[in-house]
Amino acid sequence: MASRDSSHPLVSVIMATFNEPACVITKAVESMSNQDYPQLEIVIADDSTDPDTIDAINRLAAADQRIRVVRAERRMGFVTALNQAMRVANGDLIARMDGDDMSLPDRISKQVAYAQAHPDVDVFGGAMYIVNEDDEIVSERNYPTSESDIMRMFLFRSPFAHPTIMFRRRIIDSGIFYDPQYKKAEDIDFYMRVLKSGSHFGNLQDKLLKYRVSGNLGAKRTRDQWVYNHRARKKMIWRRPVFTVFSYLVSLAYIYVPSKAVRLFYKRENNKLNKS
Repeated sequence: MASRDSSHPLVSVIMATFNEPACVITKAVESMSNQDYPQLEIVIADDSTDPDTIDAINRLAAADQRIRVVRAERRMGFVTALNQAMRVANGDLIARMDGDDMSLPDRISKQVAYAQAHPDVDVFGGAMYIVNEDDEIVSERNYPTSESDIMRMFLFRSPFAHPTIMFRRRIIDSGIFYDPQYKKAEDIDFYMRVLKSGSHFGNLQDKLLKYRVSGNLGAKRTRDQWVYNHRARKKMIWRRPVFTVFSYLVSLAYIYVPSKAVRLFYKRENNKLNKS
């Protein structure tokens, strides 16, 4: 059952994992186990096939009773795994986390304080550091904090760092989960449906997470991802036309942006601190 203590609400941290190196997944989970806010549970929907990853997760769960591991007989896939974690989560607040990132020690306490100070805001994330394979900070990303600025950014790209978001249980209770058919833009589709439900958005200005980038992130932003993004926005066009028509046209344009330009953009964004 969810916590009834409104001053210290239970937070469920949901993670979908798949064959992260044992040292990487250990750092990720321990960054949550060591939070300065203890009233939490960590739900890991593990899709791993690598014995070392599985053993690492099992060891972490054995050492901390707040960690719960969900597995299936067949491969779930990232989006389905996230939904499985959401379905078994008990928290009043649900926090996202990936298996290769590291949350800062006060992340959860800051987000809980924000939730209590902004009871009308249903989804809220924060800023983050970008780190390389050696855990060195190479850049940072900041996001708009006012809802009007968030909506303006949403016209062009996601206004949230997905691994930093926290949302209220009422979103799950209303039946909103991630949609597997938008597996490369599941976050955009999720936000669109939350927006349609009348919910409100916000962001903390604080850094909450160290986001690991291995290799060239721009190379991973394939045309398929922009297509899914476009489809997610397109289905909202008659439900929120003032916002969605422009958003729809922008996302359509993204499909035809040369891949080289995308790679250069992400290379620059992810290495800001290395520039003289």
